[in-house]
Amino acid sequence: MTSVSEELKSGRASLDKVRKLLSNVEGLNQSYFGLETEDPSVLFIVNDWKSKDAHAKFLDSPEGAAFEPALLPLSASPFVHHFALFDEIKSRLTAPITEFVTFTLKQGNTMDELEPLVQDLYEKLKGSKMFYGSSWAPVANRANVYHGILGWDTVEAHWDAVKDGPPKAVIDEIKKVADLWLVHAALQLLTENE
Repeated sequence: MTSVSEELKSGRASLDKVRKLLSNVEGLNQSYFGLETEDPSVLFIVNDWKSKDAHAKFLDSPEGAAFEPALLPLSASPFVHHFALFDEIKSRLTAPITEFVTFTLKQGNTMDELEPLVQDLYEKLKGSKMFYGSSWAPVANRANVYHGILGWDTVEAHWDAVKDGPPKAVIDEIKKVADLWLVHAALQLLTENE
């Protein structure tokens, strides 16, 4: 995630170099890109890796070394990079709207408190209208952060699903132990390597 550069906005920069770098990377399932719906100046590039080892191997490769420099013309700010190992993610990333959620533990709280609440939220969201499912995982390089990726038909479908009832009650409990950050993006396929 990064702020979009003026070069990308004006068409003087493109994702072609990034696409070419990622198109034949071993261990990469797919890569997606899209702008945040709440703030269209924010660009998301999401890579779906087969494993943490595949991601690490990429970072140590010539393609990995060239990846961040290839992103620089697209960016007006530093990149935010997270790695979380999700069980199933493709249906969430190919949904018309993808929701990105981050729970960061508040001081004095533990993952043992947060994880059952996240599992409860996962269960309570099942069956929501216009919902493509959710995937949740701890962020590998940040012991106090849990990340979720959810798929929806529309941003409004998400807000309708959590405005009251059981999902809202669980979210209210989560907010007692963790800070919540969320945004939405309409992603498009950048590469498909499977």
